[in-house]
Amino acid sequence: MGKAKGKQRQDKFYHLAKEQGYRSRAAFKLLQLDARFHFLPTARSVLDLCAAPGGWVQVAVNHAPVGAFVVGVDLVPIRPIRGAHSLTEDITATKCRAAVRRLMDSNGVSAFDVVLHDGSPNVGGAWAQEATSQSALVIDALRLATMFLAPKGAFITKVFRSQDYNAIMYCLKQLFEKVEATKPTASRSTSAEIYIICLKYKAPAKIQPELLDIKHLFSVVPEQTKVC
Repeated sequence: MGKAKGKQRQDKFYHLAKEQGYRSRAAFKLLQLDARFHFLPTARSVLDLCAAPGGWVQVAVNHAPVGAFVVGVDLVPIRPIRGAHSLTEDITATKCRAAVRRLMDSNGVSAFDVVLHDGSPNVGGAWAQEATSQSALVIDALRLATMFLAPKGAFITKVFRSQDYNAIMYCLKQLFEKVEATKPTASRSTSAEIYIICLKYKAPAKIQPELLDIKHLFSVVPEQTKVC
């Protein structure tokens, strides 16, 4: 643990986060993604899933239009961030959906323009188990996004390079007009994480249940997709 912490403290993005008041170095990943894909400047509403400690929420507040409706959701309580709301909820639970909807209704918001997801599972153990849990978490976040995302909206998610990558890309391409994988420089080169930028949500009237069924989705191996 001490060694890993030492490496983190030598990282330039760790120091930049401290200097600029961001709660985590992960804020720079979102800053770099937005600088390239420009999904925040026009977002009047942003939902950040697995948001603690709040670095991405801070970026959303700073880079979305003034007065944008920004919500962070996490199992871990998020310290208050000026200009943002927070919910302490499990994104896989039904009551989380109800809590998000209540907050939207009380603020006169019908849908989110952008849904963000930078979550990682806290499972420990072998890499294969962690990768499987991460893949499932991505689909859980996507399922929630489809409930609240506005037509033509954007979904930004972290994924791990794993055996499930092609299945996840297949799923996303059924729901969004543009899907692109990238790895911002703020993401450590040794990390298996990459980010998928999904733009122009198709907002289908009905989504086939199998598409967001984790067991079904990951039991089928789609054609090979290039990983960045």
